[in-house]
Amino acid sequence: MNKIITLLLLITTSSFVTSQNLHIYGGADYTEYLGCLDCSRFDSKSIWNAFGDYGSSFSNTSIWNDLNNYGDDNNPLSPWNTVSNKAPKIVDDAGKFQGYLTANPSLKEKSNSRFATELVNNHKAIAKDLAKWYTKLVVDYSKL
Repeated sequence: MNKIITLLLLITTSSFVTSQNLHIYGGADYTEYLGCLDCSRFDSKSIWNAFGDYGSSFSNTSIWNDLNNYGDDNNPLSPWNTVSNKAPKIVDDAGKFQGYLTANPSLKEKSNSRFATELVNNHKAIAKDLAKWYTKLVVDYSKL
């Protein structure tokens, strides 16, 4: 019995340690950091932190600011632009490309993950209530 509990603890601990966060980068050459997609909403790098550079609706590096390059539905650098070919890219902590965060259905290598799809489909509602959507998309998804 103790061996089973120890084994389960090791499996749980090792999967927690190896989990990686997802980040988005934008701009013409993808060098502008736009935040962490699945970090804590209190993390300064999180897109869910309404007081941080990447979650504030007033920041130039926030996808939630609909008056900047990354939040304006009509800007070619925005993930919300349905015809953009320069949408932000998603990478993990190791720098491995995970797809583009984009509303453009025909962009090659678009992320079709459930998480990315929810962000794209609900971005206007999300921007109005980051805390609620953080719980729904990050906390609740991690329990699945």
